[in-house]
Amino acid sequence: MAPVQHPQPTRLSLRPVADPSRPQQSLPVGAWWPESRSLSDQLASLFALWPPESGRISRVLFSPPDWDDHPRSVDVGGRRVKTGSFPHDDTHELTLAMSNGDRHSITVIAPATTADDAAAQLATMSAA
Repeated sequence: MAPVQHPQPTRLSLRPVADPSRPQQSLPVGAWWPESRSLSDQLASLFALWPPESGRISRVLFSPPDWDDHPRSVDVGGRRVKTGSFPHDDTHELTLAMSNGDRHSITVIAPATTADDAAAQLATMSAA
């Protein structure tokens, strides 16, 4: 008998593309559920999940309380990506600076969140 295959849980959810004429800078564009609190280890998975049509991520700003490490840069796919934070940032978000100058905010779901709760938060984000 073959082992039971369990699908991998969804880890990134993005809002549907909205009307570009409406300013939405303050709204997070999505939510991400990393597997651990190691930013150095987890950014590669975010980059792998990020849809290429949404642009190239060139820099990542993070909320320090969400992560056990606070790297200045991370190797992602053979390139170094600068990272940074603001000392008192407790937003539980990542700000992704894109190579075209756009910025996108992603809500970080704590890795310790149960799969059901994370799935509900990801579903809420994609339905918004």
